[in-house]
Amino acid sequence: MDSHRVTELASGLASRINNLAVASLGADSRALLAQQDELANQTLALIARDLNADTEDFQHAVAALQAATDAAEHAGRQLQRVGDAIKLTAKAISAVAKLLA
Repeated sequence: MDSHRVTELASGLASRINNLAVASLGADSRALLAQQDELANQTLALIARDLNADTEDFQHAVAALQAATDAAEHAGRQLQRVGDAIKLTAKAISAVAKLLA
């Protein structure tokens, strides 16, 4: 797997989360904006790193980012599912943080 995949997934998820934040209100919107900021920072850190795509942490980060992206896309179609997207995005952020550690 290409080591740039995790960077592309993180930046794409940040964009989707930003779109959800704009469409949401109150606490959900604030939580999503905080997650978008963290994903943007992680994307910059990922760009600067030479990552080994064969590690378990890398594979876990890719899977978590993909699951969160899928949830964000689904939540975009059904705003009542925003809570699920927030939870999965938090897991993706944690997985990327572990990869960067």
